[in-house]
Amino acid sequence: MQEITLTNKYYKRTKWAILCGALLDESFIAFYGGLLLFILRKDLMATVFQISLLTTLKPAVSVFSFYWSSKIKNRSQLRTNFLVAGLLARIPFLCFFFFDNVWYLIFACAFYQLFTRASIPAWMEILKLNISKKKREKIFSMGASIGFIEGILIALFVGSALDSYASAWKVIFVASTILGIIGVLIQASIPIRGEKYVSLPTNSFVDWKQPFKDSIKLIKARNDFAHFQIGSMANGFGIMLMLPVLIYFFSDVITLSYMEITISRYMCMGLGFVLFAPFWAKALGKFDINKLTSYIGLGFGAFGLFALLGVNSHIWVFFAYLLYGITQAGSKLIWNLSGSIFSHKQNSSLYSSVNVLSVGLRGLVAPFLGSILFQFFGPYVVIFLGSAVCFYGSWHMLVKAPAALFPETAE
Repeated sequence: MQEITLTNKYYKRTKWAILCGALLDESFIAFYGGLLLFILRKDLMATVFQISLLTTLKPAVSVFSFYWSSKIKNRSQLRTNFLVAGLLARIPFLCFFFFDNVWYLIFACAFYQLFTRASIPAWMEILKLNISKKKREKIFSMGASIGFIEGILIALFVGSALDSYASAWKVIFVASTILGIIGVLIQASIPIRGEKYVSLPTNSFVDWKQPFKDSIKLIKARNDFAHFQIGSMANGFGIMLMLPVLIYFFSDVITLSYMEITISRYMCMGLGFVLFAPFWAKALGKFDINKLTSYIGLGFGAFGLFALLGVNSHIWVFFAYLLYGITQAGSKLIWNLSGSIFSHKQNSSLYSSVNVLSVGLRGLVAPFLGSILFQFFGPYVVIFLGSAVCFYGSWHMLVKAPAALFPETAE
């Protein structure tokens, strides 16, 4: 009876923290993810090089996030790792009243991306410890959906405010950052099952090669996880290859208006995400993760092809982003929870860290490669090639799936 009471305590506190965190942090995420590049260009007159640099930095800094999370060796470090990373990610945005130039904004965004990625392995391990697998997918999906609904409403309000007031973006960034910090503090305050408060080693130096060695060792020992990483890498590489080129394609080739971009990016994508997030959560509890990852590659690949059809009618772009939202709902769920699924009874931090590392590695290559190919072949070839890479990832997850090799030792 006492164990059931404790289990309910961990579940209720963690559920509340997930939902509160989604509500408080989504205002910043919507602003950061949806309108940042427009602010750089329209308000700060950023050059094409600066915008391209930021586009590359956002995933590339995940390589360095990998080192932060590699220091998690026991449960006593989870809370500190998550809290410090969450605060460091947001603090630079509090200074926007004093620094409003392009380079500081690029620095703040890179800093945010670095530490928000770094906090993910610790947070995923906390969820794994506090919530059972069946409830974990449902609650995580619910939090993401609430955030997306809020993001749609906020994005429309923010767009109107930016049109009316020249410096509104500074106030909105600082206010949403404060809300995000409150959300981090709430999430860091929850009890962690099995947490042991032990003194940490005085020498915190980390050999820069050791995290890579640990990851390679894990990949070699777990054929099933290595297989998953290859398919996920192909899916992510394909979508990152085409996305920067799609910005040019939408604005210069088929000349979408700002209203059409808003409808496709927020309304259609958000609708697809919110409606299908619960189905992905149920599917992840019933079906093999490899099969679901195959559907992710199929959805991202089809997104590129439907976007190309926008040459004939802009309605195809709306449909493409509806499909992208549906696929992104599954991709976000699988990417965040795959570490806890593959780790079983082991510590999931290293598994999640490998996911973070893979995002950084493809971020270093895919956007620049897409830009180079664009110079030689134009947008159509690059977008089609990105779709083809996603389709390969889908095929890989279905055709070449190995038998799962479950870890024999518990944490």
